[in-house]
Amino acid sequence: MTAGEKALPKPSPAPSALPTADDSWGELRFVNVSVSVDVPIVGLTVRELFRLEKGSIVFSAQQSGANAPVKIGETVLAWGEFNVMDAALALRVVELA
Repeated sequence: MTAGEKALPKPSPAPSALPTADDSWGELRFVNVSVSVDVPIVGLTVRELFRLEKGSIVFSAQQSGANAPVKIGETVLAWGEFNVMDAALALRVVELA
């Protein structure tokens, strides 16, 4: 893969291949949700925020290798650690909440 190419996202499993531990959820099992991962940035001033530009590096209070909370809204679902896979940043789930 060259520097200008982007890897395609891995396809999601077909709905029939998903676990069916509790079919009472019905079609809700297939609703897309936004998931976020919190990485704390502390000590950044408004002045520094306004000076950010492409290529700026912002340091995090997150320790390398430390687990980050995986959330839907304010609800923590899991804890994960960041990994680099090929040229992409990925999150490995290491603990379920």
